[in-house]
Amino acid sequence: MQDDGFFLVDKPAGPTSNSVLQDIKRSLAGKTSFQRCKFGHTGTLDSFASGLLIVLVGGLTRLTPWFMGQGKEYEAVFKFGEETDTLDPLGRVVATAPVPPLSLLKEVLPQFRGRIFQTPPSYSAVHVGGRRSYEIAKNGEVPDLAPRSISIEVLELRSFEGAQASFTVRCSSGTYIRSLARDVGRACGSRAFVQSLRRTRIGKFDVAAAHSVRDCTAATLHAFTPDTARDIGLGAGLLSRPFCVRFQHGCALPQHAVELLHGGAPVTALFTGDGVFIGLAEKRGEGWCPTMVAVKELQQ
Repeated sequence: MQDDGFFLVDKPAGPTSNSVLQDIKRSLAGKTSFQRCKFGHTGTLDSFASGLLIVLVGGLTRLTPWFMGQGKEYEAVFKFGEETDTLDPLGRVVATAPVPPLSLLKEVLPQFRGRIFQTPPSYSAVHVGGRRSYEIAKNGEVPDLAPRSISIEVLELRSFEGAQASFTVRCSSGTYIRSLARDVGRACGSRAFVQSLRRTRIGKFDVAAAHSVRDCTAATLHAFTPDTARDIGLGAGLLSRPFCVRFQHGCALPQHAVELLHGGAPVTALFTGDGVFIGLAEKRGEGWCPTMVAVKELQQ
């Protein structure tokens, strides 16, 4: 049976998230247990950024929406006085303005806390009319991007020296820190872009527990457990062995087939008694309906 699990990776600044993913995949390609495994990451970090990247392996790639939906935490440095077309240090300066005083910066920050609407950067992977926004922007056009509802739980100013301000940001999935820098800068009557960015948390996963790309091996692969399921918003339960084959064939199961470990979520991750993640199910009426099968064959 292939290895199912996830890596907590400390991505360095420079490479893309996809190149990091491919490096891990290539390094494990010769390992028997990882052959023919699928790999996927759960949320892109821009190439200039560093920090936590979660890489899913095997059947866990089908849990991408749950991992991606977790809140994020960042350490960010905004540079005021300039705005680049990409809103990061790799872009071309397209506007300049005076650097705001500290008092004005502190005055505008409260309007960016809580539930707000935010327009994604022009250079982003958002689809606009069947095309990626960055493809439109690269052609010299202005993509028509609609504001999106996001939530910023924490926006803490840690320091402000010269033109650079350091922030801690804790926010919902879907938040663009580059857009936040742009909007804060403009609210101050200035301009700004993200000078540096490091993702320190995804949900309950901390970059302190992450490994470098070269250290992503079978020994550092995290198993998906009932506790992990709870961490990403899933229920968890044990599936009785006699019902495993029925589950794998997509058959509905009686209520007593599952020993619920923790509930309160619309979708429940099911595990065998020896800890193998077998798939997802929803409670319907007096039974369980399989919604995703992660393992096709179980060891006897």
